[in-house]
Amino acid sequence: MPRRAGAAARSGAAVTAAALSLPLGGGCAAPRPPGPAAAESHRAAHRPAVRRAPSPPRPEPAAAGREAAMSLLSALVPLLRVYCIGLLVILHQLRRHLRPRCPPAPVFPTQNGKVAIVTGGAKGIGYQTAKHLARLGMHVIIAGNSESEGQEAVRKTQEETLTGKVEFLYCDLASMKSIRQFVQRFRAKNCPLHVLVNNAGVMLVPERKTEDGFEEHFGLNYLGHFLLTNLLLDMLKQSGTHSHNARIITVSSATHYVGKLHLNDLQSRCSYSPHGAYAQSKLALVLFTYRLQHLLTANGSHVTANVVDPGVVNTELYKHVFWVVKVAKWMTAWLFFKTPEEGASTSIYAAVSPEMEGAGGCYLYNEERTKSADIAYDEELQRRLWTESCKMVGISDESSRVP
Repeated sequence: MPRRAGAAARSGAAVTAAALSLPLGGGCAAPRPPGPAAAESHRAAHRPAVRRAPSPPRPEPAAAGREAAMSLLSALVPLLRVYCIGLLVILHQLRRHLRPRCPPAPVFPTQNGKVAIVTGGAKGIGYQTAKHLARLGMHVIIAGNSESEGQEAVRKTQEETLTGKVEFLYCDLASMKSIRQFVQRFRAKNCPLHVLVNNAGVMLVPERKTEDGFEEHFGLNYLGHFLLTNLLLDMLKQSGTHSHNARIITVSSATHYVGKLHLNDLQSRCSYSPHGAYAQSKLALVLFTYRLQHLLTANGSHVTANVVDPGVVNTELYKHVFWVVKVAKWMTAWLFFKTPEEGASTSIYAAVSPEMEGAGGCYLYNEERTKSADIAYDEELQRRLWTESCKMVGISDESSRVP
């Protein structure tokens, strides 16, 4: 019996010792080191938790769909507006074209001794404007960004008008540096300046920037002419007299009626639409002209500023339109579109007509004064655009002293 009890006691002790990982016999022996698996488990239990950055929430399908729809709408609305206003102008031109008797072309007085600058005067409306002014006896400076096209325009004008009073000077309106260099070269000629025709422009180009980082429609169509006009303004003031004012003519278009001026996003960075950007640049030109005339009047200057609308004209500006529009234009331009010569008629009228002597701040279409978009008469918007434009091109805002 005692042997069995001792055996049982040793068996129980062994079980207890095994359960406690202790050696048989109790004693002071060190505990066994844990195995590799147990050690790793221990380290993992005491390892500090690593916080992971929460992954960005995935856009809900409905929100993504709404965003895509808004993006499409922001491009589609300006497109529809531009084409609608273009269609209305074409219909108006058609009615005028089908009249039984068209009014005879006006006869203007000679302009001997006067000097004019025409931007974009190498082709299209600008070429016809430059040619007609040269025919009237003006010394015409064609400003353009292509030396070969400019020299060809000079040659053709001299042949057709039998006058040598026409020349070409390089000026890239998409470059503030080039504009300043042009003005320096013109000043070096030491001649007066009686007429400035801001005619050059681009239309519906894909999204791209000028040399100075401006959206191309706004930078070339508007800011380029804004800087050029301001740099030449002192020469125009010196050339104008009480009986014969110097004249500034800026070419806009009917698209300004549907233009939206985004003062917080003039570069169309938020949402680019070529139609919206083009219409905005044309509205800016109207606002600029009205503000300029206000400043000229306040200073008592013998200079007038007017804006003209040539209509829908058959020129090379349509190379960026949809192919369907190109085909339609190719088939119907002879009937619905004005010729470049017809498109230039209002610019010529504003530049030399005795009826426009001393008249400024007018919007002209088909040689007649007409009403521009209501927003263009907002004097606060005119002032804010002028101030912002001065900052963009790096000139002082002299208008801040004029109410």
